[in-house]
Amino acid sequence: MDIERKKQIKFLLLRCKSLKENMVRTLNDSSTNEAGRYSPFKAYAEEHSVLACEVCKTLDLDLNTVRIPFYDTSKMKGWADTVWPHQKQIIDSLVVYTDTLIALLEKEIDFIDDEYTNLENFIKNRLRNTIFTPPDKEKEVQNAIETLFVGKGWNKGIDYDRETGKFTFSGKEYIPDFIVPKLNLCIEVKLLKEGRKSKIIEEINADITAYDKEYKRQLFVVYDLGVIRDEIEFKRDIENAKDDIKVVIVKH
Repeated sequence: MDIERKKQIKFLLLRCKSLKENMVRTLNDSSTNEAGRYSPFKAYAEEHSVLACEVCKTLDLDLNTVRIPFYDTSKMKGWADTVWPHQKQIIDSLVVYTDTLIALLEKEIDFIDDEYTNLENFIKNRLRNTIFTPPDKEKEVQNAIETLFVGKGWNKGIDYDRETGKFTFSGKEYIPDFIVPKLNLCIEVKLLKEGRKSKIIEEINADITAYDKEYKRQLFVVYDLGVIRDEIEFKRDIENAKDDIKVVIVKH
């Protein structure tokens, strides 16, 4: 998930939780007479309606399959025209409705992040076992990764694709080794041989700048033939370049 969209979702989540906290505080406020305790009910309903619309827009929800309950406040009577039990009933239901918004936002953040992390760990833990002799070309590592994807039950052209999505950046053509559309992710494979470390880092930095224009996430799989001594140091500067960049180092 790109950093701006993640910020937007987290801000919406904060607003939903704040609204819920205020409504719960009103419901539990025993210091105020019941006749006036629930007077903010319409303001709460209006704020919830605004949040519901923003959540639907941000998450691009299909309202034919996902039901988002809310009140039409244009038809809602005011505090002086309603009795407190009805006002309390509206706030009670709004707490439940807001919980629905919170769950949708939290699910969106957790799902994408979890899927990305799971894929990273899957490649890191399985790739070495599919390569029996030291590879001579990056294509051999790419073939091994595709074998893992197929074994995972992924379908080419649906769950992933290989060497598609060509685009031009600063006069140079780029073609990702793999893309995973549902994660808006590109995967680049690098075979690291002796004497190639500086060149590989240079290539990765160039890829980051270019792919950032097309993909929200980037995963670099570095198959290391005994060159990297400090994995943390190698990964640190690359992964710090921007959010949602990961480096998987697999040693032969």
